[in-house]
Amino acid sequence: MRKVIVSNNVTLDGRVDEVRDWALPYDDDESVKYHTDLLSHSDGLLFGRKTYEFFAALFPSRSGEFSYVDRINSMAKYVASTTLKDLEWENSHLIEGDVPEAVAKLKQQPGQDLIMYGCHDLMHSLLEHDLIDEYRLWVYPVVLGKGRSFFKDGVERMALDLVDTTVIPPGVAILTYQSER
Repeated sequence: MRKVIVSNNVTLDGRVDEVRDWALPYDDDESVKYHTDLLSHSDGLLFGRKTYEFFAALFPSRSGEFSYVDRINSMAKYVASTTLKDLEWENSHLIEGDVPEAVAKLKQQPGQDLIMYGCHDLMHSLLEHDLIDEYRLWVYPVVLGKGRSFFKDGVERMALDLVDTTVIPPGVAILTYQSER
């Protein structure tokens, strides 16, 4: 069965807002290598509307810049949105109807893992239906002091296993947690 892997940038105080302002300065060859490796074991992306629109505006024009950009451009993209109708980015598919049910069916299909970047609302919807198998939290040495937290207040308690840690210069810790089932 395919896994759903959430890969998200968070500050040291767990914030996820304004990512472009604080995460991009830390991009380097090691982060490119890590993204490339993660995507080499994946054949689909899960997006909410906002993250899809951000990626669709950025990635097609960056073709050839990094190997992971070309991988993202070519792989299947599954988009949960009630407002988008025309998905022009290559290999994009609109998830219609019950999103958790559709994602559960995607997990049952043969193939590699499904990666979800960002997608705060979509992530919480899948979390409520126990459809997330792994979290890869890119913890940046930045404190914002305000903004949305990675997990919403009131999320049910859950136990996770730390299965891997990777530190990339200059001080970004990638913590990989899997859900206990």
